[in-house]
Amino acid sequence: MMSSPLLPLLAALFAAILLVPVVRLIAIRVNLVDQPDAERKLHSRPIALAGGIAVFFSTLIAIGLWIGYQTGWTFEAASEMLTTRWLVLLGSAIAILVVGLLDDAFALRGRQKLLAQCLIAMVIVGSGTVLDKIGFFGYDIPLGIFAIPVSVLWLLIAINALNLLDGADGMATTVGIFVSGSLAILSLMNRGLTLDAVTAFALCGALCGFLIYNRPPASIFLGDAGSMMIGLVVGVLSMWCSLKGSTLIAAAPIAILFLPLLDSTAAITRRWLTGRSLYTTDRGHLHHVLNEKFGRAGMLWVVAAACAISSSVAIASMYWDYQLLAPVGAIAVLLWLVGTRTFGYSEMRLLGGRTRHVVKSFLVRPATCEDEKHERSLKMQGDGPWHEVWEPLIDFAQQHNLVSVKIDINMPWLHQSYHAAWRSVRLPEKAYQNVVRIPLFAWRGKAETREHAPIGRLEVIAGSNAGSLEQLGEYLEHAAELQTQVESVAERLENGEHVSAASPSNSELPTIAPVIEETDSAEFEVSSLR
Repeated sequence: MMSSPLLPLLAALFAAILLVPVVRLIAIRVNLVDQPDAERKLHSRPIALAGGIAVFFSTLIAIGLWIGYQTGWTFEAASEMLTTRWLVLLGSAIAILVVGLLDDAFALRGRQKLLAQCLIAMVIVGSGTVLDKIGFFGYDIPLGIFAIPVSVLWLLIAINALNLLDGADGMATTVGIFVSGSLAILSLMNRGLTLDAVTAFALCGALCGFLIYNRPPASIFLGDAGSMMIGLVVGVLSMWCSLKGSTLIAAAPIAILFLPLLDSTAAITRRWLTGRSLYTTDRGHLHHVLNEKFGRAGMLWVVAAACAISSSVAIASMYWDYQLLAPVGAIAVLLWLVGTRTFGYSEMRLLGGRTRHVVKSFLVRPATCEDEKHERSLKMQGDGPWHEVWEPLIDFAQQHNLVSVKIDINMPWLHQSYHAAWRSVRLPEKAYQNVVRIPLFAWRGKAETREHAPIGRLEVIAGSNAGSLEQLGEYLEHAAELQTQVESVAERLENGEHVSAASPSNSELPTIAPVIEETDSAEFEVSSLR
């Protein structure tokens, strides 16, 4: 029994069952709780944080029991087993826990948290945990001078991937169980029951015990301390557990980490292509869209099924020594999520629109590239009638010879996200562009909690000709009318008014000619902009 992986798993499980209520009580006593908000959090009452502390100590207890049994409870033998890399991992896990607790308690700025993560990741890499090469479908690609930066980047991705998923009851915990359990099996297959596998099994058991209190409706959360600590440990173990006798990251560990990596990639893509800050709050994460479609309990079943498919196929690829099989499960999950428009569909549309624009810029003749226009309009969330604001803007841009108009709307508390862009295939050089960016606002809340909140921005670019300043001047004269239109649409959404069936839904409009025919629904707004 003691030589079985069940020991660390069960020991961590029972330790978590006992420790979590204690940590929860302390967190409530010191007011370390997660307050609900309307923008990105799904719970409606304060929930205790610091669940990651219970997971951390439960994991340590299980590892300590296993080491004690293996070494006959002698200090000298135990110290020989805990090599430098393990002591560095222990210190780094404690450091990331402290950073996470500070963030949970005082809400650190994104750049402050990122700086701390970079320092911790560099310490780990500096101690010798380095990706010397990357395994790609049976081929090893040496990283050379890029080994250190790629290693640090991988750890940062792992830390933040789990952190981004921790926004719904049981979400990050469920993913963590499958990821740590799969890495444990992978390590067991490659190296036997070493300390690597024991740590992964112990982490899996601790998360299973924590899930009892974290499943919907949750009474305690992992917090940033827990999610970042789990991401760090998983990131390091994936580097250690990948393949026999070599330090590399292969297709199997990446497939096992597929779901958190997908959510992180989608968030970065969504914010980059819409021009938003990487730290922008939105409700486009995997847990938000799954919760909206399947409910809280259904969300966890969907996540568990997706993790089970990608992890099982990845482990099978290692068992049969056929790396080409590893990404099959992940690709199947991706195709299902995108194909059913459950997750990732809007990001794919954004990426496709940008790709088409780039391709078209190579195909259009130089003589006509300034007259050719490209347009994309995408409802990423919600069904708000934002076309009532957007269509008059296109007409105004064409009548006044503007070269680019972009609008981006983000109202997380109403699940509304809209992005549209209209631009010439070739823009003037940046140094000669006349650019105006205007923040857009809307009233949020009702009665005494009502506030004028920023919900997006509008960007207008005029060319470098002599009349461009006059063109922008005409637009600025009517900016107040535009703001009124935005507030009108937002107020109707706040009041729960239904959108007319005539409004386009999640469609990307085709490229339009230099002159567009006005529609009846847009005539009033067009005249107000003139």
